[in-house]
Amino acid sequence: MNVLKLIIVFSCFYTSLSWAGTIDEFSRSVVFLTASPPVMEDVNGTPCEVWLKLPGTNGFVIKRKTIAGSGLIVISSNVAYLITAKHVAVEMGEDCDVIMRGDTNEPLHLKLIAITGQPQVKWIHHTNADISIHPMPSITQAGIVALNRRSAPLDLLEKQPNLPSRDIYVTVLGFPLGLGATGEFIPLSRESKVTSGMLNDAEGRFFLLQDPSVSGYSGGPLIESGDPRVVGVNMVTGGARCWGFVKGTYGDETGGKMSRITPSLYAVELIRQYEHEGHITEQTNTPPAHK
Repeated sequence: MNVLKLIIVFSCFYTSLSWAGTIDEFSRSVVFLTASPPVMEDVNGTPCEVWLKLPGTNGFVIKRKTIAGSGLIVISSNVAYLITAKHVAVEMGEDCDVIMRGDTNEPLHLKLIAITGQPQVKWIHHTNADISIHPMPSITQAGIVALNRRSAPLDLLEKQPNLPSRDIYVTVLGFPLGLGATGEFIPLSRESKVTSGMLNDAEGRFFLLQDPSVSGYSGGPLIESGDPRVVGVNMVTGGARCWGFVKGTYGDETGGKMSRITPSLYAVELIRQYEHEGHITEQTNTPPAHK
């Protein structure tokens, strides 16, 4: 048990010190999330599952929908967190697939329950923003192997309501239409520039990018990559920064479209709140035994 605990600590420590902040390095921490929950319809105020009758038989099959999105795994206080958009997270139960990059760039498929060992998925949703986190204080041996060197340090997430310069390109990483999650596993990157200041509406703060999003990018990080060759950059982040997470496309009937980005400060807020409430203890840092 102590050996496994050391593995977690060493892996997280190694990740933080070795972080260079390039797009390829960020890609190691970006995951593809998929789930197939049942289609629900409201019948007289009661949510009901939709079942389909097979023609010519008395057999029925449940009607399902496919939900997909992107996410980022980060480390804080030797605990891993999965971050994604709230509208993606609410569809991701214990049977959802978390697909990440394997050692030879192959897709590594794991159920979320196989990583945490917990039968109940414990998403924490932000009340005022489209962002959710899934703390993973307890992970299985398979989870240790999967998350080793694939978690980005929390320090690279912007904690203040700041924005990148409009003179530079920032990059969205994710899996539009599921591309990049099969065959050779590599998140697709898309460059754009910030086109607004920090805006605010009923869903909280947000800002816009010049270009529209694509289905599947939701929950993916917006990053400014670092250059490890520059003298004097931060030793932990390498000058890199995660500014936020994709919510979706923002547009109207005129055809004009931009990407709406949820600032990363909301994810940091949820993680700090989780840590402050004392959920992280000596016990939860020990991965449970395989069953």
